[in-house]
This record gives sequence, structure tokens and C-alpha cells, in this order.
Amino acid sequence: MIRIDIKDSKIICEISNDVTISDRHFPLKFKISELISDNTIWETTLNTGMWASWDDIRDVNVSVSTIDNIILKEFKYNYECEDLLIYEFWDYFCRLNKNTSGLILGAGNGTWGEWVIPVNRELIKCHLVEASKKTFNKLSNTYKNSQFLTLHNEVITKDGLDCKFYEGDHSDGLNTINLDYLEKIENNVNNTSFEVRKTKSIDNLLSEIGKVDWIRIDIEGADYDIIKNIPVEYLNNLVMLQYEHYNLSDEKREDVDNIMLPMGFKKLVYNIDTIYYK
Repeated sequence: MIRIDIKDSKIICEISNDVTISDRHFPLKFKISELISDNTIWETTLNTGMWASWDDIRDVNVSVSTIDNIILKEFKYNYECEDLLIYEFWDYFCRLNKNTSGLILGAGNGTWGEWVIPVNRELIKCHLVEASKKTFNKLSNTYKNSQFLTLHNEVITKDGLDCKFYEGDHSDGLNTINLDYLEKIENNVNNTSFEVRKTKSIDNLLSEIGKVDWIRIDIEGADYDIIKNIPVEYLNNLVMLQYEHYNLSDEKREDVDNIMLPMGFKKLVYNIDTIYYK
């Protein structure tokens, strides 16, 4: 009668003509909301014999409810919908390491990503760092009541020098200090706005926040420079390090291997991310 199907990475909701629900409950509401906050992303109304679709399944809640807000059917994203191994890694990692503390460089708006659900579920203490002012506003709103997450609106660099920060047009767009990286994936780089920003060196950040047990890095082309400037003794005390290797040369990826693997880390590669763990 009411079907919610996943097909070709789309969510499809269909209300059959023979649905046994009184007319007074119509139209039904088909809603897509953020998985972590349940804030509405998109909503439409459906009557019998109608259908609607949403083009992305990841990190969302789906519900069908009556006009008077009685929920009839729900679907919550799970990584098994896609056999998404990096999400599965984070699920197990956070369950097994719930008493650790972490650092996430490039937290985005905090509503999507492999770390979001398990970190929040296990109440793991984390420092979330997001350079974009626009994206940080959304991050702050999402976690304004959190007691275990500390938010930082900082541009983190290898040396702490002022630099150009390129920021995408929308609230969670591509943001980077690496112009070469930007030129590889953006067609109209000349139209991308930038701002000269004060930055904080990775060494100073680590000194300020103290010991963490794991680090996740996703800062659009600057990951390598950050890893190279984390003291080796600090890296050696971690239980996990993740970074995005997208558009990074094989030589530099091998360079990171030569730092991490001799310290006893095991290595996993998932699509554009590399993870070292003990």
C-alpha cells in the first residue's frame, strides 16, 4: 500500500490506489530529513496513485506521515544499503574505542560522513575543525547542545602563515587552501572567491587541544602537508589516522606509508580514503 524502495541510489515512495487509509488523513507527507539532526531537507505531499523520489540515499531519514503528523512508515539510512565499507569500519571502530578522543579536520556541516552516526551514538569526545565560516555556522547549529564535541572555526596549515582560502558558493561546498587541487576538480577556478585568512599550524592546534587518540583528515588537498608536520612521536601514539588521498601522487602516498607502517599500523584503502589503524 505504501512502498519505500531503494533503487539506483534513489529513494522512491509510492502510494497505491488501494491503500486502506481514510481520506481524512490525506494528503500524506513524504519527508527527507538529516540523519543526525532530523531537520527537514525536503518534503512533498502525496495522494493515492502518486509517487515521488529523492536522488540520494546516504545519511538521511525518510518518513511517510498523515496530514495530522501520524508517522506511517520510516526508513533510516544504514551503510548496509550500499555495502559501504568505510562506514562499516567506523561503526566497529567507534564501538570498540568509545572511551577515546578524536580530532576531525574538515568536519563539514556535521550532518553527513562516515564518522557522524558512530561518534554521536557512542558520545566520543571529539574536536571538530571546520575552516569555512559558512559551513561552520551550520556545524554550530547542528551541535549547539552537544556536551562532548568541541568546535573550532580554524584554517589549519603546516606552518600557521596567512594564506588564501578558497570557498565554494553554497553552505557546504568545496573549501581549500590548495589552488592546485582546486584546479584539478573545478572548471571555473577564476570564478571561485577567496579570502586571505589567518591560520593555525597543526603543531599549535595539537598543543592547544592536548592528546587525542585518533585523527581524521579531509581538508581538500592539504592532508599530506598536515600529516608531514605532525611529530612522529605524536603519530606513534595514535590508534588510527585517516586521510583523503584523492589527487595525491603515488610518491606522496608512499611517503605517508613510509611514516606510518614502520610504527606498526595496518593499512586500509577505501575509495579516496586511506586509513592506518592499530
